[in-house]
Order: sequence, then C-alpha cells, then structure tokens
Amino acid sequence: ENKLDYMASLGLMWKAVLVSPQFLFITPAGEVDSKEAIVPLDNFQLAARLSYLLWSAPPDAELAALADQSELHKPAVLRAQVARLLKDPRARALYDGFGAQWLKVDGLDRQVFDPDLFPQVTPALRQAMMEEPRLFFQSVLRENQSIVRFVDSDYTFLNEPLAKLYELKQAVPGPKMRRVKLTNPNRGGILGMAATLSATSFPNRTSPVKRGVWVLEQVLGDRVPPPPADVPELEEQEHQDVKGLTLRQRTELHQSEATCRNCHKVLDPIGFGLENFDAIGRWRVKNDAGAAIDSAGKLPSGKDFSTPAELKKLLAQRETDLARNLTERLMAYALGRQLEGYDEVVLDQLMERIVRDEYRVQTIVTEVTTSYLFTHRRVNK
Repeated sequence: ENKLDYMASLGLMWKAVLVSPQFLFITPAGEVDSKEAIVPLDNFQLAARLSYLLWSAPPDAELAALADQSELHKPAVLRAQVARLLKDPRARALYDGFGAQWLKVDGLDRQVFDPDLFPQVTPALRQAMMEEPRLFFQSVLRENQSIVRFVDSDYTFLNEPLAKLYELKQAVPGPKMRRVKLTNPNRGGILGMAATLSATSFPNRTSPVKRGVWVLEQVLGDRVPPPPADVPELEEQEHQDVKGLTLRQRTELHQSEATCRNCHKVLDPIGFGLENFDAIGRWRVKNDAGAAIDSAGKLPSGKDFSTPAELKKLLAQRETDLARNLTERLMAYALGRQLEGYDEVVLDQLMERIVRDEYRVQTIVTEVTTSYLFTHRRVNK
C-alpha cells in the first residue's frame, strides 16, 4: 500500500513494534469474566509484577515454575520468593527504577552546574555522585537495616574524587567506590550526599526552599502545595531593600507575603539547616559574600536545630513517618498508580507489622509485595 520495498517494510514493522505501548510498558492484564470488582492476579501476572519490580526483568526459571504450578499465591511461597529475589544481585535494579526516583536524583546525569563556579564537577566526579546513593541504598536494603539509616548513617560509599570534595581526612585513593567510615556527623545519610544536595540546588547557588520541600516530601512524606504562579525567583526580586541581604534573609522575605507565609514558615527553616552544604555538596562555614552561614532552624513540631547533624537526629526520631512515606511510595510505584483513600486500610495493616519489625527495609519491601493490593487488581467494569 505504501509502495515500500521489502527492507523498508520490515523496518517500518519493527519501528511500530518498538514504539508500541505493549513493548515499552508492562500493560494491564486482560479483562476477566468476574462479577467481583477486585480479583487476584493469576500466578503468571503475579510473578511478572514481582520480578519487574525487584529486578526490572522477566521472571527467572524458578519463579516461572512456581507460577506454572499455581503456587505463588501461597503466602509462605510468595514470601520465600521475595526473600530470594532480594538476595540476588539483580535486586540492584530496585534503586535504578524506584530508589533514584524516590530521592529525586534520577536526573543527576543531566544536572547543570555553573562551570565558572564549580569547575570541580568533572565527568568522574559526576559519576561518583550518582554512584554514592545507589550503593548506599543497596547496602541498606541488602543488610536489612532500619529506615532510619537512610537519614542518619556513619558510613557511605566514596572514591578519590568524591572523598576530596567531602574533604575527608582519611585517604581514599583511586576511582573505585568503596565503603568508608564517616567521623563527621553532618555528612552521613541521604541529607549529606552530594547527589541530593546538588539535585535540590540551582546551577549557581543553593536553594533552601527546594531543599526544605525535598525533606518534607521525599523524606517525611508531607505534602507541600505548589507556590502561587506570580511569585518571582530571588534573582528577580526588584525591591531595593533586598540589596546586600544574604540568601537566608532574602528567602525569609517570602514569609512577609500572606499567600506564602504558611508554607515558607515550615519549609524554609529546614532548608536553612542544610545551608552549610553548597550547591555541589561541599561543606562551608561562610557564604560567597564571606558572611557566616546561619543553619539554625525549627521543625514543624517546634524542635530546634543548629547543624545538619542535629536536623538529622530530629528526623531520625520520626521513624514511623519515614517508614510510612517509603511504604506508600514503593506501593504506588509497584502498582503503577496513585494511592487512593480506599488503600489506607491495607497500608495501616502493613505499618503495624513494619513497626513491630523495627522499620527494617526488607520488611517494608516484603509487606508491600505480599499485600492484598499487590496480589490483586481492580476489574474495569
């Protein structure tokens, strides 16, 4: 019909296949003949949902065999398979699919840094910045540590370029990333990583607002409404009284506006608590103008802090909020949809078991992947 030769026709066919939703996405299962609004996934659907979540790959021979034998819906069998998949090196894919998205560092390879201000950001350093949260996430998961470890840790993964950026006293020679014990209490955990600190900054400066929003939303699971459309960036503020003010003082001007006050009085102080880290995650005690950094702040609970280390300690005390946030985000990612009000009952049940097991990360993954929400689906009527 298009008067194409054989090779052109074949190429057109392959192009259609490769851009089709059925190839690019895990498409919904076919409709079933059921009067019920919610039905169990069949064993093959469950095997695929599990393996693509944890491995980003099709089921292996063992998982496929259990699906073929209709064994996967047995709770003990499913839990054993979750444990097996998590022990496999292929579980590293959970960070690339979910972890980087959760931490909002999945765009770090495209992050723009002002080359005049930050000539240190070489391709080697950028790669190390991306590897640190990946290896850290994998270690917390593999070792089944508490969710608190994400916020406050005494170790991380570094190589020579990243250790130099962090001004570590101990030698970390060479390009290979390795586990390193930290002695600086301000640095450990996701709040002290160059990746997250860069992702929550502008190309030429830090952003207490972006960092505050990141902590509230990505770490604690609080919801922050979007700003009004007519609020200018700090660089666009035209008031004469902003000249000579520090970044903190200019940011605090948002709290003088009635439409901005309620949100900024909550999120700004948290962002100020990370101001000792510059836009690429280096430690500093003075800003670009030579003024001392003021990192004092207050959480919405009213608890005060004056350093990143103190901020982390306060966040670590909210382990239930940390675990609930990670559980909800992982569940939404696993289901491929936003969670709704009717999902809360199941999530409340999961949290009871997660709390009993001291907020361990493998427990969170196991409870999500063996839950009613994960093993069932809603039928479109």
